[in-house]
Amino acid sequence: MATPLRLLLIEDFEDDALMVLRELRRGGYDVTHTRIETPEALTHALDTSTWDAIIADYALPRFDALAAFALVQRRNLDIPFLIVSGQIGEETAVAAMRAGVHDFLLKDRLSRLGPAVARELREAAVRAERRKMQEQLLLSDRLASLGLLAASVAHEINNPLSSLMANLDFALNPLEPGVALLPEQEQALRDSMQCAERIRDIIRDIKVFSRPEDKQLGTLDVHRVLDSSLRMAWNHIFHRARVVKDYAARSLVRGREAPLGQIFLNLLVNAAQAIPEGKSGTQEIRVVTRQEETGHVRVEIHDTGQGIPPELRERIFEPFFTTKPVGVGTGLGLAICRRLITEMNGELGVDSELGRGTVFHLRLPVAREESASAPPTG
Repeated sequence: MATPLRLLLIEDFEDDALMVLRELRRGGYDVTHTRIETPEALTHALDTSTWDAIIADYALPRFDALAAFALVQRRNLDIPFLIVSGQIGEETAVAAMRAGVHDFLLKDRLSRLGPAVARELREAAVRAERRKMQEQLLLSDRLASLGLLAASVAHEINNPLSSLMANLDFALNPLEPGVALLPEQEQALRDSMQCAERIRDIIRDIKVFSRPEDKQLGTLDVHRVLDSSLRMAWNHIFHRARVVKDYAARSLVRGREAPLGQIFLNLLVNAAQAIPEGKSGTQEIRVVTRQEETGHVRVEIHDTGQGIPPELRERIFEPFFTTKPVGVGTGLGLAICRRLITEMNGELGVDSELGRGTVFHLRLPVAREESASAPPTG
């Protein structure tokens, strides 16, 4: 079966262009090509389309292959760039290779064009994978640094918060009998205590989320982890949708609390961002858990957003792929979420219908004969 190849061909002679295309098809490629002859046409082609390879004649009336290659480099595009020429001197060939051109061939020796293109496509794929891995490492380092910072900030807040809550409790429950508060004073103090308790819960959640990663699986109460993630995501949710919880009776699973909480947080924020602001009266995010006969707990996060087009549903799990506008953070990333769930012997998938919304669903093994880990204190 022929390999698809999107080719940008820089050539001013029609016969030479046909010769290059014929050789590529003989080499097993199903070529879709655009032929150009000017710098303006090259600029337009690079800005408006995606190319698997570029093949250029060395000398054209208005520019040459090295000038064309410089245009590609200025856009930071890693596209295999090969020069095919009728005549090219050794010094010119050396200069081209030093500039970064991937290969050069003579037009009377085109039998190696197919293998040369295949080699450069393989090497370009390796370079792209290496870049993705480097970007993922940088993201992991950044998340780890943020986790350390969050844990430090949470600790610093916790000490004065404890004093604040103790003072509020003292004001609400004075030691001297017969000392009565005005109703307005008591209500104000109770409201303050509720706010302080919410801060305490958020600090507890931050400590869990920023805990150093432990590869050991433990027994978790998935409902408690979900509730913690809902609290962390609340500022993203409350002005977009109401939250409906539909929890099963049993909720103990095998997993790791910190990454599972991060996964739930990522899915909840994604669900919120799929819904326009100001729609909280008509839109909802539904969080469902179910016990399955297969020995798994299934967790579903539904949103009533616009849905995901069919052609993008599997791509959303590719590293760094996003449908979010520029400037909106990538968060943990669905690729990392799926990897973390797999490490917990679970599964993560998605169902979506345009105009109806999206459901992210994950399955985790049920925990047996163990008690759930206690929430962090302090």
